[in-house]
Amino acid sequence: MYKRVLAMAFLAGAVTPAAADTLDAYLSEETAQFTYLTGSERIGFGGADLSMGLFFDDEDDVMLSTGLSVAGVPAGERPLTFGVGAKAYFGFLDEPDRDFQSIGLGGEVRYTIPANTPMYVSVSAHYAPKVTTFGDADDFYDLGLRYELEVTPGARGFIGYRLMEADLERGGDFEVDDNIHFGIRLDF
Repeated sequence: MYKRVLAMAFLAGAVTPAAADTLDAYLSEETAQFTYLTGSERIGFGGADLSMGLFFDDEDDVMLSTGLSVAGVPAGERPLTFGVGAKAYFGFLDEPDRDFQSIGLGGEVRYTIPANTPMYVSVSAHYAPKVTTFGDADDFYDLGLRYELEVTPGARGFIGYRLMEADLERGGDFEVDDNIHFGIRLDF
C-alpha cells in the first residue's frame, strides 16, 4: 500500500499548472501506466521534454520513472522524427520483494504516416547497464512499439506493446511488463 501512496505523491508533484502539457495513459489486462510530460523550462532548461511516470501491475509491482529527452526532424521534409534522452527508473517489485534504481540512455524513432488523418508509428528503447543500475538488479531495459491515431488536434488514441525487464542479482530475469496495451494521449 505504501508503494502506491508514494507513487501517487510522486506523480501529483509533477502536475502543476502550465501550458502545453501532455497526459499519456495506457491500460492492458495486467498493467497501467500514467505519464505526465511537460517542457524542461520547469527545471530551468529549455528545448527538451520532461516526463514523470507511474507504472503498476496486478501483482503490486510499482515503477516510477522520470526522463529528459530532445526530439527533432532531420534536414529536409521527411516523415521521420528522432529523439534521444535519459530516463531514471525506480522499481519496487513485490514478487520477489526486491527494489532497484537505474539510469538508462535511449531514444525513439517516430514515422508520420502521410494521410488525411494524422497517424504515427514509433519505436522506443532505453537501456541501463550494470554500472548505472543499483539495488537488487544488474541491468534493466525498456522497449516499446506504438501506433497512434489523432482523433482531434489535442487527443490521440493508440495501441502498443511494451517489454520491460530487469536482470535481478539473484533470481534471473524479471519481466515487469510484457503486454499489448491501449491508451490515450491528451494535450492541454
